[in-house]
Amino acid sequence: MLRIAQALSSIYIVVALGLLAFSIRPAPEPVTISVVYGTEKREWLEDAAARFAATNPTVNGRQVIVELEGLGSRDMTLDILQGNLQPTVISPASSIHTRFLRDEWRTRTGEDILLEGNNVPPLVITPLVVVAWEERANALWPDGINPDTFWDDIHAALVDPQGWAAYGHPEWGFIKFGHTRPIQSNSGIQTIVLLAYAFHDKVRNLETADILDPQFQEWLVEIENGVLEFGDSTGTYMNEMVLFGPSKYDFIVVYENLAIENFDEAAGRWGSLRVFYPPANILSDHPYAILNAEWVTEDQRAAAALFRDFLLSEEVQHLALVEHGFRPGNVAVSININGNPFEEYQDAGIQLDIVQSVEAPPAEVLNELIELWRRRINR
Repeated sequence: MLRIAQALSSIYIVVALGLLAFSIRPAPEPVTISVVYGTEKREWLEDAAARFAATNPTVNGRQVIVELEGLGSRDMTLDILQGNLQPTVISPASSIHTRFLRDEWRTRTGEDILLEGNNVPPLVITPLVVVAWEERANALWPDGINPDTFWDDIHAALVDPQGWAAYGHPEWGFIKFGHTRPIQSNSGIQTIVLLAYAFHDKVRNLETADILDPQFQEWLVEIENGVLEFGDSTGTYMNEMVLFGPSKYDFIVVYENLAIENFDEAAGRWGSLRVFYPPANILSDHPYAILNAEWVTEDQRAAAALFRDFLLSEEVQHLALVEHGFRPGNVAVSININGNPFEEYQDAGIQLDIVQSVEAPPAEVLNELIELWRRRINR
């Protein structure tokens, strides 16, 4: 009987020690993914990432941690190409940049750094707009906008030595126009792409010969000479326009969502803002690209896909629309919901339909255009 008791006691001790060992076994290492994104969607992504973390996401029993890093869209692609950045995911403002990265990487290595299809979906959509103070816009376009002369009207106003005096308002001084620096900022690149297309009266097949055209170069330089300063952040431009009013800028080129976010604050300071859509536009589609690179593990790819699907969910897409003015990237998500800004700000010029979009130029043409800007304008 004593031997049985001793045997049972030994079993209990072994089981207890086993349970104790199991209970103190360290949790598996989390899966950390690095998401480098264009800063124009900072607030939405930070909000979405916090909501994602609250769901306690896991991959193969490992906790998923999302680390966000805001960076200029062109800077992130150049840093990857130069070996200075190794993220799991990039989400620049536009597919212009993922296309550039893919083409350059393939040229240098013969391999594809971007997975295709559902691994590079658009997260949200926003077109480019010209934002103006209403009284300034009424002076420049008293009879409304003519789509055929939209950019030529802005060019003519900027090169006129009389400034606003030519439009009946000498007290306003020179016409003040702004957009971001193309060598660093997506909206700046998009602006000069639209200008190139507009000058050549086309919406696709922009060629290197178009960029080398001396007449186009002079026309572009004349417009850019009217820009007071080229900033690095589109959001900063919008903030400064609201903070300082028409003493700082009369017209700026920004993303539609930034205009939507600032309508109410601007009205309380300096009066009403108006939004104008270029007759041929360019869309920022904010692609979510999981990198096909040696530094990205299978678990990281799975975790990145999990976060991607969360960002494209109806709840998070509605958050982007109602709170931040983005159009849904998920085509299954309707814009026609309560609180959508396309109804609220119609009178300010916000419109749902984009009549026409230009084709994103190939990498070599884009590089030529940026190099032109660097040589002739950079300041």
